[in-house]
Amino acid sequence: MGQAALLRAQTPGRGVRRVGVLAPSTAAKKEINLQPFFDQMRQLGWIEGDTVVYDRAYADDQQQLLPRLAAELVARDPQLIYAPPTPAAVAARRATDTIPIVFGAVHDPVGAGLVASLARPGGNVTGICVLAETLAPKRIQLLREILPNLKRLGWLADASDTSEYRSFAPLAARLGVTVVFAEVANPQAAEGAMGRLLSERADAIYIGQGPLLYNMRARMVELANQQRLPVISARAQYADAGAVFTYGAALGDQLRRSAFAVDKILRGAKPANIPVEQATLFDLVVNLRAAKSLGITIPRSMLLRADRVIE
Repeated sequence: MGQAALLRAQTPGRGVRRVGVLAPSTAAKKEINLQPFFDQMRQLGWIEGDTVVYDRAYADDQQQLLPRLAAELVARDPQLIYAPPTPAAVAARRATDTIPIVFGAVHDPVGAGLVASLARPGGNVTGICVLAETLAPKRIQLLREILPNLKRLGWLADASDTSEYRSFAPLAARLGVTVVFAEVANPQAAEGAMGRLLSERADAIYIGQGPLLYNMRARMVELANQQRLPVISARAQYADAGAVFTYGAALGDQLRRSAFAVDKILRGAKPANIPVEQATLFDLVVNLRAAKSLGITIPRSMLLRADRVIE
């Protein structure tokens, strides 16, 4: 299977916990992205190869492999499956309703069918989430600081996870912003989807989360900027690629906090009794250089609030 093959861990000894790790991206990228989780697990006493073995299953950006990888993980009967983003968590949940599952960066766990409610998950899944009702008003506010006449927002979504859009769109409508939507199921469709949004006379483009669009972020931002349209997104790497600003939950903090849920379960707690926690730390990154190239003025008040400014 090449890089898409499972990264199998050694057989754990007596007393050593096996934790399956299911993720849609490549091993190299995911090991870096998940470092806050692994670091926190060590601080909680879970030392890889000593007290815990991680059975890694990474899909090499081929999300269609997630159901099979999840089923193979379940067949090896780990004590827990750690599946940080929505596509991985959903695949794991469909593969088992008995093995505990912890997610670390899901937008709408109730809407995705992962939990019955945030306060009482009620099944075998819990974790850390960020809700659209937390982010939508703030993103609209920030956009209106740089685009006072904002009326239409183009939304480019990864087809594997449209939960963020489904939650965001009605909230934006209440704030007087129409969201026009296009989803991307594969890399070949990305430029066409962006072209459809550009033809919708949007005032700005929001690029949704998901590994497919993340891996194409530079090209997507370039296409929008060629039409003099500002891009915003959730993750700071989009600002590095030319988005005017990004505002979203601090991913590292979410992953770090999800380790505490894993720790509790490995020590005997039931996921059904561990409330889903919401993100509490958020990052604002402003690309002043990109804004200037588009003729957009960033208010000084916004620059002062930014966690990072790219000049």
